[in-house]
This record gives sequence, structure tokens and C-alpha cells, in this order.
Amino acid sequence: MMVVACGITSEEVRSLATQAPAVRAGRLPSLKCLVVSGDAGLRGRLHTMSELGGFTGCEVPADATDLRASVDGEFQLVIVDISRPLGDRVNDSIEIAEEFAARPGTLLVVCGSQDSLDEELWARQLGAWVYLPGVSHGDALMSLFAEARRVSDRRGVFQVA
Repeated sequence: MMVVACGITSEEVRSLATQAPAVRAGRLPSLKCLVVSGDAGLRGRLHTMSELGGFTGCEVPADATDLRASVDGEFQLVIVDISRPLGDRVNDSIEIAEEFAARPGTLLVVCGSQDSLDEELWARQLGAWVYLPGVSHGDALMSLFAEARRVSDRRGVFQVA
């Protein structure tokens, strides 16, 4: 069964989730993600999927105060939903995307509106790893975490715990 168009099957996702990450310097690597969205349901689903995808930590700030506390963290994957921003200001989500796009070793995923060409162009110019238009159900995104794990492993961007 195909999970998404990038060709990762559900069997591969299960295999990745059960494999132990490569050990570097005798310690297990830490693979962390940050989910920034005003949609509590999407945040919850992505948090659950991050664990199934082999991430050792996933921060899901619920408000602007929590978001500010997360900015100093080290994340290999950052998912920013600009169609359903966190808090009262859309600019908070845009600024966090810009912040993490500038960090080497961070894979940025931007979730935008269904038919917004401007949002997609902005995300691509920013250097987003993936742009996802019209995302409303996190269940279809399981392969995103598996692929991010693969890319991070190839790049060697695991942070040592």
C-alpha cells in the first residue's frame, strides 16, 4: 500500500519505526521535530506520528509563549502551518519558518492554503524542504517523518544526546 507519492510504503514506515537508529560515539542519536500549527488536532496527530517515525522528541507549542520557548531548540524537522497559524499573529508562524529555514541541518516543511500560489512561491524561495498545500489530516503524512529520518541520517545531522 502506497502512503504518499514519494514511494514509501507502509511496510517501510513500520520497518523504519522499529529499527534502532545508528549509534555514533557509543550513544544513541536524538532526532527532534517541532510542529507549529494553530490546529490542535493536527498538532496531536503529528506528535503521535513523529514517535512512530522514530523521532525521540517532538515539541508542539500550544501558544505564542510556548513557541518563543522552542525557538532556541535544536530540531532536525520543523513543520510550520501558515494556513492555520499559532496564536493571534500570522507573522509569528512566518517568522519561525524564516528562522528555521536559515539553520543548517534543519528540514523545513511549510503547510499552506489549498490554492495559494503566493504561499507556495514564498515557501520555495525560503528554501523549504517540502511545501504541503491544504493539509488538514496528519494521518497521510506518516511517510514525511520516515523520509525526514532518512535524509537526516544521510546528512549526518543527528544530534548526539
